[in-house]
Amino acid sequence: ISLAHGGQDRDGLEMDVLHLPLGPVLPYWSAGLVLNCSLQGDVVFDAEVSIVDGREHEPKSLASSPGLRPAMYCDDVLALLALAGADDLAARARLARDCLLRGDQTAARDVLERMVRAVRRSWLLRWSLRGVLVLDPSDLERHGLPASCEGDAYDRMLLTLTRVRDEVGGAGPTSEDDDRVSWRSLPHLVTGLELATLRLAVASLNLHCASQAVEYDR
Repeated sequence: ISLAHGGQDRDGLEMDVLHLPLGPVLPYWSAGLVLNCSLQGDVVFDAEVSIVDGREHEPKSLASSPGLRPAMYCDDVLALLALAGADDLAARARLARDCLLRGDQTAARDVLERMVRAVRRSWLLRWSLRGVLVLDPSDLERHGLPASCEGDAYDRMLLTLTRVRDEVGGAGPTSEDDDRVSWRSLPHLVTGLELATLRLAVASLNLHCASQAVEYDR
């Protein structure tokens, strides 16, 4: 990490600026994603995003691999739970994902049903995730985000988990491919966030990088 240098704060005063790269390899982070943040204090005032192989296309459709859809969303929930310190629930999300990849829908459905109840009861998750990257309908329209992004990190996680449970339970796909947020929107979304909440915010978006090879070999 390079040394800080001077820069103009929003009130016109000079303040140290620190440039901090996140990625491309971090635990519970989209593989290949690089987010270069400029910090004043602990607040992100500017950010640039890229993918390590430089590809500029949009996320691939999941329609050709519908069996992977619920497992990928379980991975998204797993990342957010782990970052929030909910290790027990993160372990359940990992179990549900592995059951889905083995084709054991019944076991996955049982795990997901218990997870939904546990998440709704958890004061720790509400305390950790409420107010993290709050997005209202005007924000969704301005940044071209799907309706599933509305609310805060807790709302998005609970919605994702509920949708996966319902899909595995036989209700069929309850979300469209474009519910996964493109990495292109990240700089606008993270600007103004405190560094302490940035990774929670990113993990709550069900981000999908087009260049990421989805391999479940853990």
